Parts: sequence; C-alpha cells; structure tokens
Amino acid sequence: MVVFTSGAVALLVGVLINYADAALVSNSKGSPQVLSDSSGVCTGYGRTSECEVQLDVPSQCVSNGQSTCPVVFYLHGAGGSITGFKNGSDVHTYDFIGVYPKGENGWNTGPKDTNQCEYTEFECTTDPDEGDFIASIISEVRSLGANGGIYVIGNSNGAALAHRLAVNAGDQLPVKGIVTTVTQLLASPERSGPGTLNYNNHGATGGTGLKVSVLNIMGTGDNLIPYAGGSSGVFGGNDNFQLMPALESMADWASHNGCSSVYSSETVNTDNKAGGDGSGEFYQWENCGGGTIVEHYAINGAGHSAGNTEVDGVAITYDISADFIKRCEDTESPPTVSPKPQSPVPPTPVPPTKAPVTPTKAPSIVGCFDDPNWVGKFNDLHDCDFVGEMPEARCGWENSDGELASLWMG
Repeated sequence: MVVFTSGAVALLVGVLINYADAALVSNSKGSPQVLSDSSGVCTGYGRTSECEVQLDVPSQCVSNGQSTCPVVFYLHGAGGSITGFKNGSDVHTYDFIGVYPKGENGWNTGPKDTNQCEYTEFECTTDPDEGDFIASIISEVRSLGANGGIYVIGNSNGAALAHRLAVNAGDQLPVKGIVTTVTQLLASPERSGPGTLNYNNHGATGGTGLKVSVLNIMGTGDNLIPYAGGSSGVFGGNDNFQLMPALESMADWASHNGCSSVYSSETVNTDNKAGGDGSGEFYQWENCGGGTIVEHYAINGAGHSAGNTEVDGVAITYDISADFIKRCEDTESPPTVSPKPQSPVPPTPVPPTKAPVTPTKAPSIVGCFDDPNWVGKFNDLHDCDFVGEMPEARCGWENSDGELASLWMG
C-alpha cells in the first residue's frame, strides 16, 4: 500500500489541477515560450540537455485558450540553431503558431559521427528518434489547444527531416504541408535511424500515408546536395545513402498525391544572392488529390543557399513559404498556382496574370528500341533501364545531345 503525506497529496493535486487547466496562451514577438520547460517533449530517445523547444503564439491566434491558426515547425540545418526564428519567422505577421525545436547537432536523417547505432538498428534507444520527437511535440501543442493544420518548413538537413516526416504522415504525424529548401527525397535506404517513423520515400511505405502538400526549392548549381541526385558529402562516404534527382523527387510526391503525371512550367526572374544567373524555373503538378499542392522552384546556377533567393522580388524565406501555407489552408476551392505572391505581407494569392502555360507532357513510347549507349546528361547511371523503372517521371529526360529518353526505349 502506498501512503501519501498531506504535503505530497497537496502537491499531487496541484499538479493535476495545473495539467487540467493547461491552455494555450500567447506571447509577444521575440519572446517565445519554452515548451520544453513545461512538458516532457525533451525526454525521448537520444535527447540530451541541449534539447529545447520554443513555442511562439501570436495573440490574434488565441481565443479562450484555443486556436485554429496553422502550426508551423521551423527546422534548422545541420549545425544550425533556433536562435533566429523568434524574430525571423514572422509568425506574428502571418498569423501562424511557430514551433522551434532544436536538433541534436542537426537532425538524425543520415550517418552522424555522434550516433552509437548503425542506421539499420531500428530498435536503437541511444540515438535521436526524430519522428517520435516531433510527434511528441505535436501531441503536446494539441493538448494545449493548438488545433490548426500542421506544417513543416526545413532548410538543408531540416528539409531532409521535413521530407521524412511527410512521408511518414499519419495519426502521429498529421502533417498537412511542407516547405523544403535545398534537399530532396532519399532514393535509398528505404529506412534509417531509430523508431518506426523512419521511412525515406513512398516506395518504402508502399504508397500508404496521408497526402501532403509540398513546396520544394533547389539550386541547380548546388555542390553539396546535387540537383541531379546521387551521393553527397553529407553522408560521410556512406554510399547506401543516395538522393533522388530533384524532379524525380517531385514526381514521387505528385504520384503519391494523385496529381496529373504531367507538369506545367514557366520561367521566373530571381536575384543572384545564391550565385544563380538571375533566372529560375517554376514547376506545378495539377489535379492533386485532396486539394494538395505540389510545386518546385529550380533556381538556375544557385548553390546551397538557394532558399535565400527572391523570386520576382518576393523572398522565398518566408514570404513565398507563407503564401504556400495560406493556399494549403484554403479548403473552399482547389489551390491555384501563385508563383508571384503580392505585397504587402502576408502575401495574398492571386491568379497568374500571364497566359496559361502549356503542360510538358511525357512523350509517347511507341515504335522505339533500347539503345545501350543512351545515358542521361546529369548521370551516366541513368540509362534506359533506369528510365524504365519510372517512365512517367523520366521519359522527358535528355542526354547530352538533347535526345529524349523516350526515343530510345522499347
């Protein structure tokens, strides 16, 4: 039998009352609440004393301790921090609730020197379980009364985690949309790291899971995370980790979301802060299931800081990102393309003013033959057999002479 003293009973009752009375409260800009100080979100596998989670709640988002404002996670890159989000995210302008979690020297989405387990040891309890971590934060903010759609904005290593969270979207991770800069989906391995929320692409999950809106931004001149996919120096020489080509990654998302297999594209003007040539290409996949949005910006010649680019005078971080989330929240009608958000912020989506873009259709594959000499212009491993594994996404690929893959496939 357990015997409580009167003091212990009073303490227990006080804790229960405080828990029962827990409700969402707002804070001023620049002074986020430290969610990890008042909850157990930092007690999961692989978390250390470095763990911190900030919660940024604008006053206009709270009514009687409840909120329907979008809940947006902001994920820093490897070696980054959450310091700048409290002033830089502008959630108080956009009417978003901001969540700023701090990773353990980045996010455990690939080989890390600090990991104690192999990436195939899914039962590992010593390395960070990122899916469980984010799921616990979502559960906590929901318990406080933050009931809006869940979104994730990530850069580089943070974008890698955003992709993974969205691939594993479901009851624990009810992710509605992601914005990912300078990282695409992993082609392999199928799973990596601790836990069960660790699948890396839709082929690995068998196509199950929620449909998730995706806005992705990549620099075609990125030497760290190649636009053409393949290996990367961030994997420390582990060739088991391979990135999809950027457009194949987007085709994977489009297929998962039930979008049309063809896309439309248009050229946009950019600045050259990330080393680009002042131009980019905007891609959109239409007729997606559940009103989801699938969009991609290829910033021509830009490097690994492509997320800092302005498109037609509007910053990707975070004006275009906020416009994307606003459009995802518009459930009254299907979302429409808005590659040029309008000022003042927060941007208001408007129909494009230029003539409609003719979709680029996958070429017909008839009367063709297999040419063993044809390879894609970005990677010699992209031969006809490779194209044939995913023809709807790859038939439009060219070799160095400009010849389409579809001309050589039988």
